[in-house]
Amino acid sequence: MKCPLCNNRLGIEIDMHSDGYADNLLECTVCGTIWLETPAEVILLNNKVA
Repeated sequence: MKCPLCNNRLGIEIDMHSDGYADNLLECTVCGTIWLETPAEVILLNNKVA
């Protein structure tokens, strides 16, 4: 797995919340991007890259 914006491969985590988690909701610890990854596509939910 790699971040769709910064291409980082090391700091990718499953985005966890107090109300649960989604196994396809990922977060890059380098640039802060959050995205959904499905077999067919990548959907960006936010873009924190300046």
